Amino acid sequence: MATGPRKTKAAAPVDEASKSAPVAEPVAEFTEQVTEAVESTQEAAQHAVAEATQAAKTFEPVKAEAITAEVAKVQEAAKEAVAETAHTLEDSFSAASKSLQAFSSKALEAYQANAKASVSYLQALSGVRSVSEAIALQSDHMRKQYETLTAQAKELTALAQQVAADAAGPFKDQIGKAFKPK
Repeated sequence: MATGPRKTKAAAPVDEASKSAPVAEPVAEFTEQVTEAVESTQEAAQHAVAEATQAAKTFEPVKAEAITAEVAKVQEAAKEAVAETAHTLEDSFSAASKSLQAFSSKALEAYQANAKASVSYLQALSGVRSVSEAIALQSDHMRKQYETLTAQAKELTALAQQVAADAAGPFKDQIGKAFKPK
């Protein structure tokens, strides 16, 4: 039985903003959460200093100064920890962004190479004079494409692993510092 040509659905237009939206939303949400955490930590430290100062007024002047100095040290340490965490987040996002750009570039190169190979295959197929020649051409094309796709998959896998390593690297360093014996 002969069937008519297949109907294919037209590809939906790709909105450039929607490509980055899945990445931008979690980053913006995460940045907002970090900002809120920083603000609440600063407020808690200021509140602790105010309470310590109030409590210190009831003690002897020497003890009050010592308590106030200790609370100030704790507040400064909290500020440094928050600043370091924010810096680590920036480093992580920056490294992941650069790695993702390299990954996207390599994926685009692979797409272009595969498209060129398909076009050249179709051009060669249009000049075929016999069925045996067409089969030989198809076999050669499939072998080359299999080798190419295997190499491309290895490269893209390595780049994907690099993206993950680059994104996690700053956190790994900070966790190492946090648990390092003093």
